[in-house]
Amino acid sequence: MPVPNEPRVERTDVLVIGTGGAGLRAAIEAHDRGAQVTLVAKGLARATHTRMSGGRYNVVSGIVADDHTDIFFQDTVAAGARINNQLLVRILVDEALERAYDLEAYGLAWERKTATDYLVVASGGGTRLRTIGSFDEGIGVSEVMLHQVFRRQVRLREHHMLVDLIGDDQNRIVGALVLDLAHGQWIIYDCGAVVIATGGASQLYATNSGPVFNTGDGIAVAYRAGAELVDIEFMQFIPIAFAYPPTAKGYTLTEPQHYGMRHYEVHGEPGKLFNSLGERFILKHDSVQREGGTRDILARAIMLEILEGRGSAEGGVWLEPDPKVFESFLRERPIYVKRILENYGEQEARFLSRFQVMPSALYTTGGIRIDSTGHTTLPGLFAAGEAAGGVHGANRLGGSSMPDIQVFGRRAGMAAAQEALDCVDRPAPDIRLGLERAAKLDSALHRSEGLRPPALKRKIQDLMWQNVGLVRNGQGLADALRTFAEFREQILPHLSISSQTRVMNREWMEAIELENLLALGECMASAALTRTETRGSHYRQDFPEGNDGDWVANLYVCRDDGRPKVKKRPVVSLTQSHQSHESLKGARNG
Repeated sequence: MPVPNEPRVERTDVLVIGTGGAGLRAAIEAHDRGAQVTLVAKGLARATHTRMSGGRYNVVSGIVADDHTDIFFQDTVAAGARINNQLLVRILVDEALERAYDLEAYGLAWERKTATDYLVVASGGGTRLRTIGSFDEGIGVSEVMLHQVFRRQVRLREHHMLVDLIGDDQNRIVGALVLDLAHGQWIIYDCGAVVIATGGASQLYATNSGPVFNTGDGIAVAYRAGAELVDIEFMQFIPIAFAYPPTAKGYTLTEPQHYGMRHYEVHGEPGKLFNSLGERFILKHDSVQREGGTRDILARAIMLEILEGRGSAEGGVWLEPDPKVFESFLRERPIYVKRILENYGEQEARFLSRFQVMPSALYTTGGIRIDSTGHTTLPGLFAAGEAAGGVHGANRLGGSSMPDIQVFGRRAGMAAAQEALDCVDRPAPDIRLGLERAAKLDSALHRSEGLRPPALKRKIQDLMWQNVGLVRNGQGLADALRTFAEFREQILPHLSISSQTRVMNREWMEAIELENLLALGECMASAALTRTETRGSHYRQDFPEGNDGDWVANLYVCRDDGRPKVKKRPVVSLTQSHQSHESLKGARNG
């Protein structure tokens, strides 16, 4: 049996990290382009955010006569508060339909109104009906793509956690350090390209809608390796989630419009939100779209009602659904009805009574900076899906994560395969770098004193919820940064793990995750402190208005002497897209 500290070396052309929609699509495309692909998942391949999602997909399908990709583009940029990378948005809206057809070809059954027409509904913030879906929701999307991966006999490794990237002396990514959790052994992958598709970091927050594995590993690992992040100050909170019981708190109930006719008619009435005084408070924030508006405005409005003392005893507000849409809602989203029944009761599940809701951290809007092919600022490193930033700007339209992961998952897989096949004579990664890192992480198994990982995770989550959540201010952000520094310097190096086993040691895995959560918390707070305005999902109490003159701009974050360094840059417009691509290429080439 191998010595635990001696890593096993495996060679592959393309290493794809993550088995959500973006990772699966990247693996399929890279394989079909002739590359040998290894696909790794931190847990089971099916334990992903894609699978947990509603699977709704924004696309201009041709069914709605007055819709067009230009309008989809405008809606996306408006929802993103005009700081989206416009080249990426253009690609998203133009290629979404072809990628929807891909999923259908893989076996996904999109819901239909007739034999030839998709059932098209509204998404929050959209000005047209353009959202399609499957009765199987995110499960269906995951299953048909996994089937394609199995058909192609792509090498799949479950319970494999990305820990670090390995670069050569030119800072080109040539390998990765991975922990095989099922066997407690280190693996060094020798590869021509790496695609990070690990999803976001909703686990940063005490109340969240993401899977427990959603700890931002890929974003943090790329940041430590030297990649730039973009828009990382923006975390999207789903407006409505369960307010109680504790076992369900934070689990998404999607958007208020799905509980009213607004789901089927752009100008219809959405489900209505009320505070403890019986006021329909959203009218103070958006009297036009009402509860059918964008997620940033809705979530912030709800949170302000709660913080200002007009919420429920359980920390929520009340949603009043329209009973007329119950039958159609049940057909589209039966699992939601089941959860409402289990947690709130029959009257609420049948839309005959109001029930409590609250915001919950859902989606990391920013992430690793990429170009149109998924290249990051590091040669050999690609990113796609929620781990990548730039597409959605300051806020994401509901229903736009699904086309994002398909469009840019495919593009990243295609470009990664090309890069890997172009450098078949690459030198092997320096194993010593992996050994040093592995030895440091191994030492935590033999430490008997110190805080345990779950306790530190709770401290981080509470701090983020209070200081870097839906409502922010300069003092709170500065306090968060000071506390993060204390956590990193005084607690993280001295964490103790209750069991010394190397096999499926949850606390050991969580100790590694905590380094990633701390890094991203610092990046998010640093960028949020720098952006002295309110925009999208970033709300500053001390700067409650937007400042277009100074802040229609992106913030890039890179690691400098172990700390986040924030740089302000102009937004990439369509006319600047070629220049932006060349600057990213220049950054990769040093």
